[in-house]
Amino acid sequence: MKVFNCILGVLSIFAAIYCFILPLGSFWMTTGWMVAVLLGVIGICCIFEYAHGKKNKTLMLNGPVVLIMGIGAAVLSTLAIINPRWQNLFNVIIVLLFSVWMVISGIESISQAFSLKKNNKKFWWVSLILGIFVIIGGIYGGTHILITGAFLGYILGIAMMMYGIRLICSVFEKSEQGDFDI
Repeated sequence: MKVFNCILGVLSIFAAIYCFILPLGSFWMTTGWMVAVLLGVIGICCIFEYAHGKKNKTLMLNGPVVLIMGIGAAVLSTLAIINPRWQNLFNVIIVLLFSVWMVISGIESISQAFSLKKNNKKFWWVSLILGIFVIIGGIYGGTHILITGAFLGYILGIAMMMYGIRLICSVFEKSEQGDFDI
């Protein structure tokens, strides 16, 4: 297992270096599949959570809708193999959805700041300032799609680099007996 972790860690670091060298290219190539898998897993988890006791109306609605969106993302990613214009369209939609999500998160943060102020919390202004910055970032991201795509490519590179380093470090961890596992 340690050898497998080491090999996977080195490959992840090489993938991260690729993301740093070509951030926009790495974003365009991988986002469709990552979003498809992520939406599929979230949809299935919502459905299972609803089925296993949490009878929440949002879970009942979100599960199938998110799962269908994941299937749609997988179909669009498959079509992108045949016709790259589909991938470009899909990536623009992802960047726009990311930007809208940032604006909504910023509004929620500002709302939370006013709630904290009402409850006489000390650092309510931090949530307010961060919410304003997130809204500005979302608006900027929606109007500058290529820059946002490159930014997301860098985020992907950072995540791959951290994952690779963590895997390589796991090779050198001591086992429970006090010896190094091979």
